[in-house]
Amino acid sequence: MGRIPGFTAHIFPAQSLSYLLLVANIGLCLFLFITGLEIDISIIKRNARLSPVISLSAMTVSFALGSAISVPLYYNFIGPSVKFTYFMLFTGVSFSITAFPILCRILSALQLLDTSVGIIVLSVGVCNDVVGWSLLALAVALVNATSGLTALWTLLTCIAFIAFLMWPARIALLRFARFSGSTENGFTMFFMTVTMIIPWACAFFADFVGVNPIFGE
Repeated sequence: MGRIPGFTAHIFPAQSLSYLLLVANIGLCLFLFITGLEIDISIIKRNARLSPVISLSAMTVSFALGSAISVPLYYNFIGPSVKFTYFMLFTGVSFSITAFPILCRILSALQLLDTSVGIIVLSVGVCNDVVGWSLLALAVALVNATSGLTALWTLLTCIAFIAFLMWPARIALLRFARFSGSTENGFTMFFMTVTMIIPWACAFFADFVGVNPIFGE
């Protein structure tokens, strides 16, 4: 549609792009936050042997397909200011990521969530998302970095931030839930307010260190 004369200028004028980008980032952050809420780590543990093999196979095929499609896309729509290797990595990884909430809805509609097939599919989807979003964050860091040291600093900062969220922040949030009485009588309004502030703080930090805000989720 962008090739249609006047389409972009009339439907997406330049002064509206910043607002559209803001709304898009808000929607993506909420989408990934909901995805994280629906991920059950115990599913991966129950299928620790089979899931990585299927996940790696699916990601390899998807990455190869995305990389192949990136060639005509790059030479027809992307300018020379973007390196082809970065664009190919971004496209290949994007093809490899699973739409996990949609996958859950499909399995639920087909009544397959509690079957062995459904459990394996969910565990593979979780593995794909964990690896895929990590690689996508790496691709964005490489694109935004001005040098190799900057990309390395961004990557190490993200790893340290993930470790902070998985242990100290997780323990602190659990203690806060107990302190507010959310573990006994249901989630309180104060606890839910703090919980909803945390994803936006993480998104701000991710944007501050040089990756897209969606990777803070």
